[in-house]
Amino acid sequence: MRTLEIFVEVARLRGFSAAGHELGMTQSAVSQRIGQLEKKLGVQLIDRSVRPLELTPAGQEYLKGCREVLERLEEIERKVSKLRPRMDGALSVAAIYSAGIDLLSHIRDAFCETHPGVEVDVEYLHPDQVHESVRGDRCDLGIVSYPDRYRDVGVIPLRDERMAVVCAPTHPLADRRRVQASQLGEWPMAMFDPTLPVGRSIRRYLKENGVTPEVSAEFDNIDTIKSAVAVTDQIAILPRRTVQREVASQSLAACELQPELVRPLGIIHHRGGRGRRPLTPVAQAFVDFLLKHAGPNADLAEEKDAPRRPLAGAKS
Repeated sequence: MRTLEIFVEVARLRGFSAAGHELGMTQSAVSQRIGQLEKKLGVQLIDRSVRPLELTPAGQEYLKGCREVLERLEEIERKVSKLRPRMDGALSVAAIYSAGIDLLSHIRDAFCETHPGVEVDVEYLHPDQVHESVRGDRCDLGIVSYPDRYRDVGVIPLRDERMAVVCAPTHPLADRRRVQASQLGEWPMAMFDPTLPVGRSIRRYLKENGVTPEVSAEFDNIDTIKSAVAVTDQIAILPRRTVQREVASQSLAACELQPELVRPLGIIHHRGGRGRRPLTPVAQAFVDFLLKHAGPNADLAEEKDAPRRPLAGAKS
């Protein structure tokens, strides 16, 4: 099934590298999987002699079948999920602001709709406060960036978020496909607070690329930065996925950042006094739901149908 998903993404994005970015795989790994699939089927699915890649007639037929299979699988999963035993209980989640208030609210509501007997409370805190809440067993789960820096809690990787340069649609960068980090000193920049890990990471990245940013404002969450950038000549470096909706509606523009910069997000949980302590059924169900709807492969369907510009696509 994973191979079918990989093939669909290659067909949609018409490239191994682009599909690899979306799927969290290397270009080589994607190419090998498609090559193995073609060898198994005994036909060439993709014409590699042209750029961007094109499907062969066999590839077009296979793509149609893949989509039907994946849609049918989703339908079966929906039907089967309705038969699971009712789950009851409460769940406390502490999250950094830049995990995306809008995204987490949507996921919480969808999870509670799926599990009407569960109540989920999400509290937004500074990253160190999230860690302390988890370590002190005052919440069930925490969502943080750069989770591997915490050695005294359990860590479940959620996703690596590619960072992009975000600006208003009238900004000179709005129609650019990509921008080099070394060019970013030309415009005022709205930044994450330097006390946040993502703020420190971006500043370190800019310094390594020879840029001293003109910091016009500092904020502790993504939503405030997006609002500031949308109505000014400021630019910002944000996780690309967090501006997907605004890019689709053309209230913001986003362009690829070169060299690439990513922000890892993870779920942290209390490990117990001696070794690992298993998650409660409610917590495990929420983790699974997060991985499905906010993990590496989430939003692919939405991106497929989203209108695009020439590229367009914390507290952390």
